[in-house]
Amino acid sequence: MTLYITVKIFGRTGRRGEFRDYETKALNLFRKHGGEIVIAYAPSKDGGQVDPPDEIQILKIADRSGFESFLNDPERIKMSGERDAVIKRTEVYISDEIIRY
Repeated sequence: MTLYITVKIFGRTGRRGEFRDYETKALNLFRKHGGEIVIAYAPSKDGGQVDPPDEIQILKIADRSGFESFLNDPERIKMSGERDAVIKRTEVYISDEIIRY
C-alpha cells in the first residue's frame, strides 16, 4: 500500500538552502528505493508561525518495506554526520490513508 510522507525540515541556522546539498543526495537515494518527491517547498516566513520549518517535502513510496529499506540503507546511514551539521530537526508524518473530500 502506498505510503505518503510529509517531512518538515528545520535547518541548523535557518539560512535558506543550507541543507540543499545533503537533501539532494538523500532524496536521490530515496528515489533509488522507489520513492517519489511529490513536491518540496519553502514555506513563507510571514505566516505568523512561531517556528516555521525551512522546507516541507511531500513524498510517496510504494510500501513500508521500501521506506524501511531507504531508512536502513548504509549509504544513508553514512551521511548522518553531514545531516547533523546542517539540519537541526525534522518532523515526519507517515500515512497510507488518503482522505477524499
